[in-house]
Amino acid sequence: MNDIRLLLFDLDDTLLYFEDYWEKSLYESFETFPLTRDIGMDRLFPVFLEHDAQLHEKWLDGTIDGREFRNLRFIYTLADFGMDVGAEEAESFEQWFRTVRAAYIPHDTALVEQLNGWAGRYKVGILTNGTTNDQFDKLRRMGLDKLFTKENVFISDQIGFAKPNKEAYLYAASAMGCTAEETLFIGDSWINDVTGPIQAGMRAIWLNKARRELPLAPVPTAVIHQLDELSACISCKMDATTNAND
Repeated sequence: MNDIRLLLFDLDDTLLYFEDYWEKSLYESFETFPLTRDIGMDRLFPVFLEHDAQLHEKWLDGTIDGREFRNLRFIYTLADFGMDVGAEEAESFEQWFRTVRAAYIPHDTALVEQLNGWAGRYKVGILTNGTTNDQFDKLRRMGLDKLFTKENVFISDQIGFAKPNKEAYLYAASAMGCTAEETLFIGDSWINDVTGPIQAGMRAIWLNKARRELPLAPVPTAVIHQLDELSACISCKMDATTNAND
């Protein structure tokens, strides 16, 4: 892979694992938010997760945008408990959630060092589905806001394309001054971070932390189980390419 110039990362569940913060901080947010704290989490949380999953599909296919996704999952959840709320209340909850979430997002100095090391050898960027303020807030709390800025972070709500839309990958590579062929995508989602990039002409490394069964197609460049395996994986592939060309 000695022709790779750009490492393009997913954010959620790749650089930042959902299990480290998402469910725990959401649970605490509902449990303490004035409008929801008296409903009972054993009743409310399963309903919220159901709406979240249904609306997430509409967000991915472009039916709704990220802001609508976050607002509607809150509005629909409370409607199921006979509460008539709108965008103002939903956005108040989102701000409450971000405040609660802050304590759960890890500032991983090893990850920061690791990414800075890769940035010394390659261009690095992030392509993620989400809303601009939310994703940059995560990066700031992770200590990655110096390395990842508006120049090399591409967020679906900002660029107008969500993964796995082919245009999202091509937009990010082009903005970084690279071609798809010069880009290696690294992420956890088989559809968004393997199939999508490969269909756009990139190579992809699947971060398969859960050790799920490898689908038959498409074929990723490699499969890793932890992000810290990436350096050795890239070096190995580069050595193999060099030897093949000798």
